[in-house]
Amino acid sequence: MRARSFRGLAAAAVALAVILPGTVQPARANPDGTNSSLIEFVDLAVDLMGRIGGGGLTPEAVIGMTQDIINALDQAESAVIAHIDGIAAADLRGDARHHVLEFADINNFEVDTLEDWAQSVSGAASDAYEYLDAVADPRAVDDIGYAAITLYTLAAVARVRAGFGTTRLMQDYRGALQEIITRLAPRCRYHFPEPGAGPLIRAYTCDVYGNHTATQLEQYHLGVWQLGPIDPAAVEAASYANTSRRVAIEVLPTLP
Repeated sequence: MRARSFRGLAAAAVALAVILPGTVQPARANPDGTNSSLIEFVDLAVDLMGRIGGGGLTPEAVIGMTQDIINALDQAESAVIAHIDGIAAADLRGDARHHVLEFADINNFEVDTLEDWAQSVSGAASDAYEYLDAVADPRAVDDIGYAAITLYTLAAVARVRAGFGTTRLMQDYRGALQEIITRLAPRCRYHFPEPGAGPLIRAYTCDVYGNHTATQLEQYHLGVWQLGPIDPAAVEAASYANTSRRVAIEVLPTLP
């Protein structure tokens, strides 16, 4: 009976694309790839904002720090563009793709071009925030979330480079991040994959949307943990590890 129970449970785990016993893994592999590069992109932009605000940076230093930001976005660009391409609204999709692709040349912009671009990308970031409120599907929220994070960061860099203020931009950026965090919160539950089987195995599953799901198993038998015990916080974090929610949670406390 026990052997059949474990085989059935293993099949269920494979079908759900979730967990090895006692560990927690997100459904999509390598959450430290795209998201880590995007977090670094934001961190470098925030650093540039602080350094310019404090004065003392040479033009060469500003260009060098901006190039580091460009390089960080390059590492995440293909995945970010894939999310942008998933946005249903053609105007936001086109503006977001356009601004991401143009950012690589920001160090070559003339003053007038930089000022115009700063205003344009700021408007696109605001549009992304508005679209977050307008969509109900979590997948759409996630796609727009990636666009919003990228666009607000581009706008911050462009505005400090152009000598524009960023106070209101940062207020809106924080609001957009909180919206992403709230809208992509995982739904979690305890359940029994094989009710009535012995020994009893309990699962804890968190779902955000689609394959963004994670499960951990526990089994306490004859005074010994054969699997588990379950760590609910770890399962929750694994479920959204490769979504814009993880990026939002990481960068929100770092914004000025």
